[in-house]
Amino acid sequence: MDQKDLYRDAIRRVTGRIREAAPEDLAGRFSACSGFDAASYRRCRPEFDGAVCAVDGSNTIVLDAGSFAIAAVRASVSAYAGGTRLCHRTTPLQIVTVNPGVGNEDFDTLFSDCFHCPPKAHLDHDDPVRNTAVIRDTLEFWAAMEMAAELDTGDLIVLDGTLQVRHASHDEVVENLLNLCNLRGVLIAAVTKRTALTWDGGHPIVPAAEGLARDLGIPEPWYLCVSAAEGLIDRRETYLWKQRGEQYVARLHPRAQRAFKVEIPKYYSQDLVDQVFSALAAYADDGRVTGYPYPLLDAHLTTRIGRDAVDQVRHDIIRGMDLLGMHLADYTGIFGDYHDEFDRY
Repeated sequence: MDQKDLYRDAIRRVTGRIREAAPEDLAGRFSACSGFDAASYRRCRPEFDGAVCAVDGSNTIVLDAGSFAIAAVRASVSAYAGGTRLCHRTTPLQIVTVNPGVGNEDFDTLFSDCFHCPPKAHLDHDDPVRNTAVIRDTLEFWAAMEMAAELDTGDLIVLDGTLQVRHASHDEVVENLLNLCNLRGVLIAAVTKRTALTWDGGHPIVPAAEGLARDLGIPEPWYLCVSAAEGLIDRRETYLWKQRGEQYVARLHPRAQRAFKVEIPKYYSQDLVDQVFSALAAYADDGRVTGYPYPLLDAHLTTRIGRDAVDQVRHDIIRGMDLLGMHLADYTGIFGDYHDEFDRY
C-alpha cells in the first residue's frame, strides 16, 4: 500500500468513527434511550430584569524550558443590565512558573492571596498546561466571589466552563461561592462551549439533544435537562468533590449556530432554572456569535492573552535576566527550542 492509499485509508477510518459517534438516526436513538419527548424540552422567554455578570479567564505558556515553564494568566468580568455594560474588570497579568511534579510555590501564594488560606492540595499535575489551567481557575473563582459579594438579589453570574472543579484545592472555594450566591440571592450558572459529555457508549450529547429538538419541531429558545434521565450520561467523575450541578443542553436563539451545555446548581427550583435560561436567552442576540451570551463573549475578548502580550513578557524576562548578569546565550540555553529553528525553513 503506497502513501496515498495509507492516507485515504486513515481518512476513511476516522470518518467511519465519526459516523459511529453520530449515526444518521442519532436523534431517534437518543429519544429511545432517554425517554425524552416534546414535553421534556422547556421554552424560555428572552427577558431578564437583573444584571448578568460573566467571568472568564485566559492562560498561555510564555516560555518552556522542559523542566519548568513560565505562564501568563488573568481573568476578567463583564457585567450587563438592560443591554448596557455596567462594569468591566480585568485582573493584573500574573506571571507564574509551572512545573511537573508535586507542589508549586506561585500557585500556593496566589491561592492564599485570593482566599486568605493555603490550598488544601498540592498542584501536582505532570502537565504544565494543566497546572496553568488550575491557576487560571483560581483567578476566575476569586473574580466570581468578588462579584457575588457586589451583585444584587436576582442578578446572574455566568462562568465560562463548568461548576465542577479540576483540582481538589478548589472544592471548598466553589462550595463557598455557591453558598455566597445562595445567601445573597444571586443566581449562578456555567456555560461550556465544548463538552465531553456522551451517552450510550460514546455518542455526543449536545448534537443528539439538538437533533431531537429539530425533529420534534421545538422552537428556540429551549433547554433540556439531560441529567434528568437516570443513567443516560456516560461520563461521570469518580471524585465526589467534582460533582456540582445538573447538566442542561440549550439553544438560545433561532439563528444560533448550535446548542451548548449549561450547568446549574442541583438545588435550584424550576422557577430559578427558568430565570437562568431566560437571562441567558435575553443576552444571546449579539450578531457576532448569535445564540451565545454576549457578556461571556465580552469577557473572553478582553481577557485573552494575545501574541503582543506574550512577546512583551518574553522581552521583559530577557531584560530581567540581563540585570542579573545573564546573557542571551543563557536564555537560549534554557528556553531555546529547535522547533523555532525548524519553523524558519
